[in-house]
Amino acid sequence: MNFRLKKTIDGIKLALSLAKTNFKLRNEGSYLGILWYLLEPMCFFIIILLVGGALNRSPVEFYPLYLLLGLIMFNFFMNSTMIASKAITSHSSLIKSTKVSQESLVMSSVLQFVFSHAVEMLVFLAFMFYFEANFWNLLFYFPIFFFFILFVLGLSFLLSAVGVYISDLANIWAVIARLLWFLTPIFYIMPESLIYQRISYFNPMFHFINIAREIIIYGNIPKLSTLILAVFFSVLSLFFGVFIFEKIKHKFAEKI
Repeated sequence: MNFRLKKTIDGIKLALSLAKTNFKLRNEGSYLGILWYLLEPMCFFIIILLVGGALNRSPVEFYPLYLLLGLIMFNFFMNSTMIASKAITSHSSLIKSTKVSQESLVMSSVLQFVFSHAVEMLVFLAFMFYFEANFWNLLFYFPIFFFFILFVLGLSFLLSAVGVYISDLANIWAVIARLLWFLTPIFYIMPESLIYQRISYFNPMFHFINIAREIIIYGNIPKLSTLILAVFFSVLSLFFGVFIFEKIKHKFAEKI
């Protein structure tokens, strides 16, 4: 038991070290450095905000905060899972030549975007100050983000394992993730359509983003059913992802 615990701790330490390295190296030599992590969500934010204002389709209170938080959370989800889908295949030589922890490679792909997510949330905090929202509500984001990480991490384990057997998985997942982006009310309000509401019921991203918005921006307590579903998706994703990964990881070296 002590050996397994030590091995787990060592794996987490390695994942953190790899994540820090990848975070620093990703934009090394560029003029803006880590600010490039903000480029995509901020560009989307400005474009959608301008279009929404021009079309007069922003009846939501604190709509800029509503939009920005949704973009930031989905950006973390999409970037983490996209990198994770190639976490094993992109380190084929390392896996074949050393006994590196394969779990650490997957965890590092998620953890590196935790760092960039922290930078994005500082920008969001500045917006909360500007719009005079209750920034103390942001403290409740930590437990929300904890379960959100568990959900993304579980999905990342699953994608990295399946990616070993399906070479085009990264491209397939890019299409699925973009479809999920449109199905999640990030820049629009939840339609009253019963069909759409039923689809959203099975959309984990809808629940995580909705909970974060209700608590952080509006200071409301989300519905108990929404909280339960978010926790359920987190636990299910982590359990299923790790289970599949551990079941087939011994074959990775001969497949890549």
